[in-house]
Amino acid sequence: MPKLLLINISFIFFFLLNSFVFAQQSCVTSDCHADFQAKNGAHPAEFTCADCHLDVQDSHAEGKKKTVLSEKMCTPCHDSVLDFKYNHEPVTKKSCHLCHNPHGELKQLLLADCSFVRLFVDYKEEDSYKLCFSCHKRDLLMFPDTSYSTGFRDGTKNLHFFHVNKENRGRSCKLCHGVHGANKPKMMADVVAFGNWEMPVNFTKTETGGSCAPGCHDPRSYDRKARK
Repeated sequence: MPKLLLINISFIFFFLLNSFVFAQQSCVTSDCHADFQAKNGAHPAEFTCADCHLDVQDSHAEGKKKTVLSEKMCTPCHDSVLDFKYNHEPVTKKSCHLCHNPHGELKQLLLADCSFVRLFVDYKEEDSYKLCFSCHKRDLLMFPDTSYSTGFRDGTKNLHFFHVNKENRGRSCKLCHGVHGANKPKMMADVVAFGNWEMPVNFTKTETGGSCAPGCHDPRSYDRKARK
């Protein structure tokens, strides 16, 4: 190969490589995305912007349009969330961003509402579990008796209300439900983490209710058709 041609090819490769690196490094500056500089670790640390964003240069850099996100942005790394028989709807619709902020704090599990990591919470506080109630209706746990707001009831006794409306000891959603999905109906978890203990739930669904035999109380059943 002629020496001049080899030099030209090497120069072009060097130019393109450095242009790419410069583009990646220049995404976070004092003028653009400056708030990212205060984060305690990037997510994921070993990736660049272009691994999730399909257009990080050209028109985006000029402020003409938003970047396009890859449809498979999360699952190449977090493919285990697809292993469940019943998946949380944001997972099936590839809408992880409804709960997670990809540019959020790693110590908060990238959650938009960090109160979700707690096992117990006072649901009477207006902001409690606002992450869940951004999609789900708070009505399902507000009334001690109901015939419509939740399917988790014994007759009209609201068992969601019974479990969560306890001052300072209201059960977290994740103490019964799988967050990303589960192999039981209603996304009921097989086991849930309770400190260092993997607590069994043992939920069984019936046509008009269900039963559970968890580690926190004796076996119980409920029936929406029951007359109380």
